[in-house]
Amino acid sequence: MSITNLMMIFVVLVLVIVVIVHSIKKNKEEVVDQAVEVDDKTYTLEKMIKFVKQRLDEITKINLYDIGLSEEELKRRKSKKYELKKALKGCTYGDVNDKKYVKELIYDLLSKEYGVDETNISKSIPFDVPSLLTAQDKFDILMHEYKKTFSYEALTEFIKKYNLAALKYVAGETKPCYVITSDEIDKIYEQENLNLSFADKLEVVVQRIYQQYKGYSSIDEVRDMNIDGVSGRSIWFTREFLKSSSTNRWRLFKTSNGSKSTKSL
Repeated sequence: MSITNLMMIFVVLVLVIVVIVHSIKKNKEEVVDQAVEVDDKTYTLEKMIKFVKQRLDEITKINLYDIGLSEEELKRRKSKKYELKKALKGCTYGDVNDKKYVKELIYDLLSKEYGVDETNISKSIPFDVPSLLTAQDKFDILMHEYKKTFSYEALTEFIKKYNLAALKYVAGETKPCYVITSDEIDKIYEQENLNLSFADKLEVVVQRIYQQYKGYSSIDEVRDMNIDGVSGRSIWFTREFLKSSSTNRWRLFKTSNGSKSTKSL
């Protein structure tokens, strides 16, 4: 065998080894981010929020030219990266379409990568044990269900159905006020007797993660409703509804006679 043939064989072997090493490296890079170490806290909201932040950060910052993609795949991934960057920026300003895009991506990340399923989702929010649900949990679930039917009129229909636009006295207050109390939410939740599917539960979890990550905290979903206004200047300290540290949950609700009533949420 001539030296020329030996050199050609050597070059071919080197090329084969390079291709194999590159393929292994590429596969490892694509799988490594999806590996989830499971423990008792894996499916808590805190852990899932951390995972979502990390994955979205990776998607928006990865250098696509360094991972050996085909031209078609590179084009697809670049488009996805651009859309996500645009949506993350837009949802900060309250764009509902960008918010929808980001929430759909979070839903996919949790279900396809993080391994959230029917058996572990209640570790984030105790859907199957109503007595353990907070008023915030119940309100979020109720809004999710009403939004499925009434879209952005959900809050209006909810208030109308249970006559919540009425002045009432609450403990510690000398004057009546417009407020939805945690006791009312507890009674309404029990009365509604909801039967949530896994998809419903995951969508509630996604909303909770989104509002902590990119949204407007506990008022995020309500602020998208068709209501008359939102303000942080005129606040009633809502000890009775949701959690005591929340002082910015109020809305202007148009009552049936056309007047405006301050709603503490």
